[in-house]
Amino acid sequence: MATSRKSKGNSLKINLELQTLDEKQSWPEISAYLYHKSGRLLAKAAVKQEPRKSGMGSALFEGLESGNEKSLTVKIGPSMESAREFVRQKLSTHRLDDLPRLANIPTIILPHPVWICWIKVPYLVTGTVDKWADGKKYPVCVGEVDIYDVDVYCLLKIPDIVIERIRDGIIDLVLDPPPFDIRQPEELPQWCDIDDDDWCGTPPRPRPPFIEDLQARLAKLPPAWSFATQRVAAMDTARLRLDQNLAAMQASEKQLWLNSPISGDVQLSKILYTNTQQFRHLLVEQFQTFRFWLCWYPWIHWLWWPWCRFYGLEKLGTAQLQSDGSFSTLVPLSICRKDQPDLWFKVRQSIEGVDRVIYARYPVLCHTYWNHPSGKPVSLLTHDAQTVVCNPNDDTDKPGIYVMPLGIGDDGWYQIEQAHLKPADIPNADRGLYNATDPYGTRLDVRMQFHDSLTSKGVAHYRWSVAPEGTSSWSYLNAPITHRYLTQIGSNFFIVPEELGPFAVGGEPSLFKVPDPAKDWIALNRNDRAFALWHTALWDADLNRYVPQVADGRYVLRLEMFDAAGNRLDPTAPGADWTFFLPTSDAVGGIWPVDDNPHVQPDGSVHFNLWVDNTDTTADIQSVGLGGSPTGECQFIEYNDGTTDQVRVTYVAYHKLPPERDFLASYSLSIKRGISGTTVESDSSTTPAHTPTNLDAGVDHLLRQIGSNGPYTRCAFAVELHANPRTRNGFSRIRQYESHDTSAFALMKKPVPCPPTRVLSSSVEPVVEARLVKERTE
Repeated sequence: MATSRKSKGNSLKINLELQTLDEKQSWPEISAYLYHKSGRLLAKAAVKQEPRKSGMGSALFEGLESGNEKSLTVKIGPSMESAREFVRQKLSTHRLDDLPRLANIPTIILPHPVWICWIKVPYLVTGTVDKWADGKKYPVCVGEVDIYDVDVYCLLKIPDIVIERIRDGIIDLVLDPPPFDIRQPEELPQWCDIDDDDWCGTPPRPRPPFIEDLQARLAKLPPAWSFATQRVAAMDTARLRLDQNLAAMQASEKQLWLNSPISGDVQLSKILYTNTQQFRHLLVEQFQTFRFWLCWYPWIHWLWWPWCRFYGLEKLGTAQLQSDGSFSTLVPLSICRKDQPDLWFKVRQSIEGVDRVIYARYPVLCHTYWNHPSGKPVSLLTHDAQTVVCNPNDDTDKPGIYVMPLGIGDDGWYQIEQAHLKPADIPNADRGLYNATDPYGTRLDVRMQFHDSLTSKGVAHYRWSVAPEGTSSWSYLNAPITHRYLTQIGSNFFIVPEELGPFAVGGEPSLFKVPDPAKDWIALNRNDRAFALWHTALWDADLNRYVPQVADGRYVLRLEMFDAAGNRLDPTAPGADWTFFLPTSDAVGGIWPVDDNPHVQPDGSVHFNLWVDNTDTTADIQSVGLGGSPTGECQFIEYNDGTTDQVRVTYVAYHKLPPERDFLASYSLSIKRGISGTTVESDSSTTPAHTPTNLDAGVDHLLRQIGSNGPYTRCAFAVELHANPRTRNGFSRIRQYESHDTSAFALMKKPVPCPPTRVLSSSVEPVVEARLVKERTE
């Protein structure tokens, strides 16, 4: 029951009774809100349960100004922090002077249907946030995750004609699937980035005018989507083609097709044989199922998206990111809620006093976790280059204090053939090659991991050097290395750079510091993960190519460790309390399987083998002609008989010529026809073409009908030859070492010669002349 009023120091007490609340039910988290009649919020007070009184509670407002109780209104409802939440909640409203008084305290009595929905049940939101960089995921360990519930009422307001147009688009996709698989893409495309910069990434706003010129928007798409304009026209005939397909089927085949699921558990018949309203509700109820259809294909996406730029977002809560990139929080939901939340996320980082959004995928509806069960983890992936990620060390499966060389970039030493040889190993011809096939080139990042207790054992510095195999001509890798760590001042995080080297210590040049394990080292890019850099080739902007800095061939990399005074250390020396570890495979569950007994050289160092090759590939189309006869620069090839005549393309494609080892990954040759660029003939191989190689294609085969185009008697063609190298940089193969060549020709039917002119004989000439004279005189 309720409270007293403005007596003791302008305070007001309100009693509250929740009818039928029994001792087994928990008291809901509710508050009382005191308003002036003008609508101004004067005060808020929590309604606390009275001890030993089931269903009874009270709220106490203090520090109130004197005034007329007739001007005050009390509202009871769930506890809320923001005034925006008031409009979403059903509050029980009462004029203060109308309330009954028990013991002179205003009392509010609420029946069960009014307060029952204020009881909350916990809903667990959990997941991880990672950054995608250099082809890998890295946990985002600093930041906050804002959690929103999405309302899709906009789908109910789309005009019927648009709903039916969406149905046409889906039918067309069923009949003629596009030329790629969309079932499990890494991420959906953000089509709004192309022409909606004023809308993407902004809060909901009123809908702009409907986009009528869909073809104009599709024309702006990347070349890979050039077929999209044809799909718009195909929607006009989708239902006619569907009827033709069904008419050509047997009854049993037709029934099987109609009952087959086209996406999730939605059967094809549900799409074909529903009226407009039924299909609309199917889209709403199964949006998660239709998401790829509606969001992946731009010609369908732009049908409905202009009508769905207005939507509801309710913030459910915020979760803190943990050191491993995980987050979790309990969100209170009304016990009366019938559906599962539809979750959308925004991730923020506050670094150096600047709050940045590092993850927020738009359009919202295409990146919502629909009907998401409590406790089911979500995986959020950001591509934001400035996102700060932590660089934690994985554990090892063997005990010990270690220095662990990891490899080159993302390639582990265990992936490089005989990278580390022990005395009993017999060297083979593939040593130093990734997977025994790929050499290395350009910038190479040497990665390492150090045990947290390493510096306490007197190990303070390291040094990498390199020498051609079989020599002792060691060169130090002395490119500067700077890493960054995160420090917290107050509630703000700041990024601090620290130079690891090179330094001269105790007469030893090119030494680098072992990072302080007490600091929170971060990784914004590959520089933060490299402990040494070897520039085997440098990019020349004027030449537009890499210029090798070392000769091609095998090299040995040497790792040495030093103490704080610059004295070289040997882990096999008596009293040494550390060792070298080498991973033997990828980390599994955050644990490296390691070899804790690698071969240590007499000077205390460890050696690794690496094959370097910075040679470009070669791709050269030498000639194109008919029947092996090359033509000139402007290649108009005239053929006689399309059924027998052949076009011959002569080419070479390789990495290096014998006797040197060739590291060509593959080459591909294609002949493309006309303005559409349709491939009419192609060939590919992983075997180098060191000597001139031929591709023969029949003329009629090149001019044949493909789809709705052709056949032709003449046309223009392009010949494309592309060579791919095996050379890699520790992250991927080096595309700058690819080679490409292009040629062109035109095919045309050889003209049929005109019949020879008939010459009159001498015996006829007098007769003709006499006839002409007669005609002139007449």
